Amino acid sequence: MSSTEPSGSRIHRLKRSAIPGPGPIRTLTKATLANTIGNGLFYTVEVIFFTRSVGLSGHEVALGLGIAAVVGLIVAVPAGHLADRRGPRELSAAGYVLEGLAMATFTLVHTFAGFVVVSAVGSIFSSASGSTRGALMSRFGVGEERVQVRAFQRAVTNFGMSIGMVFAGVALAYDTRDAYVTMVLSNAITFIVAAYYVMQLPAMPPVALGADQRPEPMSVVLKDRRYLTASALNGLFWIHFVVQSVGLPLWIIDHTRAPRWWVALLLIINTTMIILFQVRLSRGSGDITVAARAFRRSGVLIAVALLCYAAASGANAVVASVVLVIGMIFHTLGELYSSGASWGIGFGMAREDLQGQYQGAFSLGRGLSGVLGPLIVISIATSSSRIGWILLAAMFVVVGVAFTPLVNSYLVASRHQPNAD
Repeated sequence: MSSTEPSGSRIHRLKRSAIPGPGPIRTLTKATLANTIGNGLFYTVEVIFFTRSVGLSGHEVALGLGIAAVVGLIVAVPAGHLADRRGPRELSAAGYVLEGLAMATFTLVHTFAGFVVVSAVGSIFSSASGSTRGALMSRFGVGEERVQVRAFQRAVTNFGMSIGMVFAGVALAYDTRDAYVTMVLSNAITFIVAAYYVMQLPAMPPVALGADQRPEPMSVVLKDRRYLTASALNGLFWIHFVVQSVGLPLWIIDHTRAPRWWVALLLIINTTMIILFQVRLSRGSGDITVAARAFRRSGVLIAVALLCYAAASGANAVVASVVLVIGMIFHTLGELYSSGASWGIGFGMAREDLQGQYQGAFSLGRGLSGVLGPLIVISIATSSSRIGWILLAAMFVVVGVAFTPLVNSYLVASRHQPNAD
């Protein structure tokens, strides 16, 4: 990435400092911070804007976003493949710009049909951007270096989201269409700012091919059963994010005696822990065997968290509140370990010359969790029974354990294919 400083030196300096020094990582951080401040502005008012200002029902919003999520999955692998063939920098910047334009178009929507169309278009650009940014991230060193860069960007993401949420609170206080439109358009502008910073990164040409080599087809990753299995397992693990954002608030409000504002406190705990500890707890996950162990640990931690959430039902307000805090601490620790593990396996099991299409395939699992997760989690959170939480906890343990034999199988196969990347 830089001709004047080895990537390992940059990562070492990143570990020692909360702010990266001048260079590509700082530039990438500026893009991430700008965009995630905008995300915080938008996500805080998103549902309220579409229901109170646009006039859609909550069910229409959920249906439209679900349709859009499915549509977005279609372009994940092709976009990553294009990043391999053309280079990820320009495509990432273009994806930011197009996604920003789609976000701005939401201010013109007044019908459910228009909402579905714009959401689907935005999801296509968002999915394509995710794949190309995955390919872009793969250019920041190898192994542990990549994981540390991703971990730092995630900490910055949570910091940026927090800033955006604070400003979005002003719009919520005004509760007018003009205030919400301002948030939506401000979010759109941050995509343009992020694209500007991405274009300030060093050139990222396509991976060079030998004189006798031909470009690989887009279908290579679709034949890699181990990698697709890793993507699916990671997608199942990602359901824990849906638990945090959808299931837990519903459960607290409908089935515990904890105060409603406790939901906000739990999210503050989660965000603060990620900002403070994501880089530290991701260390070592560049080794896929370490990453597999981290997934196993995460499965247990998140299972304990879910059991705590279940136990909060029926307890008095004080006990329920304390148990929920303990649960969120365990949940966030599991999230921190599993995030690093996800990056380590997503990069480490991919072919180096095809990181784009492999990162696109890895995002498919996350996309499917966004489609299926709400159905699973809402059914559990709206039921008065604790059985659903117990079954979900068991699923996380099983999924976490499953990464170890998968990685072992990959390593055995790699030894028998010395020329494979």
